Amino acid sequence: MVAGYRTDVDLDVIRGWWSCRSLVAIRWLVEHGFDPAAPGGEVDVLKARM
Repeated sequence: MVAGYRTDVDLDVIRGWWSCRSLVAIRWLVEHGFDPAAPGGEVDVLKARM
């Protein structure tokens, strides 16, 4: 995706946004009774980005 823009892209900004998005999703899941730490869940996604 980044290569498609053919311009300088700040990967640190993208990583920061992705981390923030994951944390918001984890909060939503917890507030609605879901387990974000379930296998393949949002916690796994966040860890995979590190």
